[in-house]
Amino acid sequence: MTNKSVNQLRAGLDRYQSNGYVESNSFNDPNEDALEYLGMLLVEDQPTALKYCQRFLQQSQANDELKSAALDFLLLSSEWSFAYQYLYSQAERLSIPELEKAFFYFYCDKNEAAPHPVPEGLFTKLLARYEIVKNEPDAYFYHLHEAYNDFVETLSDRRN
Repeated sequence: MTNKSVNQLRAGLDRYQSNGYVESNSFNDPNEDALEYLGMLLVEDQPTALKYCQRFLQQSQANDELKSAALDFLLLSSEWSFAYQYLYSQAERLSIPELEKAFFYFYCDKNEAAPHPVPEGLFTKLLARYEIVKNEPDAYFYHLHEAYNDFVETLSDRRN
């Protein structure tokens, strides 16, 4: 994809949110286009990109891949608290890609000198969601079991 200005990136993401496509003449998957635009915007204008990430998480029609990337971007940013609240409030409905991102994030978070405070009960909710989706075919595709195992190991390390 060619370099786009911040305004072009924003316009494409706005079209995706309102019409379901980034570029009307593109033959690419619109979800992939949106993810690419979001990634480029994150580099050029992080605060604006994070606002789009928040919007994508709040849209029920947003693609699971796009939502999981948006969640990942938010978890790794200054907007982590929004991501934590999203995980807490949506735990029962998280897609497999989102759940995998959450498990992987909290697994890596163990290495932080001062990790962010986790809402009480969030881990229990994530584990309950895993029990519901663990046998779905996508769980294997997204390596959910590996992320789960690493996450559980981290939980036991925190308790010891």
